[in-house]
Amino acid sequence: MKRLVIKLKIWSGKVLRLVLRQFFHFDQWHIFTLAERKYAQDIIRFCNNKLARQSFVEIGCGLGDIIRNVRYENKVGYDIDQQALKAASFLDRFSTKGRTAFSLFEFPESYLPGKHDVIVMVNWIHHIPPPILGSKIQEYLSQSLNEKGILIIDTVQDKEYKFNHDIKFLAGNDAGVVYTKLGDYERMRQIWILQKEST
Repeated sequence: MKRLVIKLKIWSGKVLRLVLRQFFHFDQWHIFTLAERKYAQDIIRFCNNKLARQSFVEIGCGLGDIIRNVRYENKVGYDIDQQALKAASFLDRFSTKGRTAFSLFEFPESYLPGKHDVIVMVNWIHHIPPPILGSKIQEYLSQSLNEKGILIIDTVQDKEYKFNHDIKFLAGNDAGVVYTKLGDYERMRQIWILQKEST
């Protein structure tokens, strides 16, 4: 019965996204639903259990499946795809977990304003060369997080992806960054939680 409910949820979610795609013309990747991505569900669950829940930012938010489902006072979703952001804003109107602001963002050029409790960057960083990604991660860890703030990223070890990142390199090796694994997922994906060591 539970499996049937999940299948119906996925099917109805895909139908909705196919309809939305006719209006907003976003990339077909966004047809995948939250119910099909366990790693995204685990990120939501983990973040909603954090004590500090003031400011949440997601870079590469797509249709906003993660950010729309976290309960934080201030939420901003960034993405390079203007059409995906328009669809995300439309879906956000029906959210019961607080409003989300959405804004255009080009990584690594765009500046990330403010300080946050959580920054999420998942399911797209495998397109970014390791030196550029590692440098921006270090920048965000040192300049864009509140005290005890965390940055959540994913790595994949699947040769079909352009870059298979090494978490030790991205964390800066000896840069005083603590990283812990949230979980292992399909296509050898691992979700990591990064945090600057307390001084």
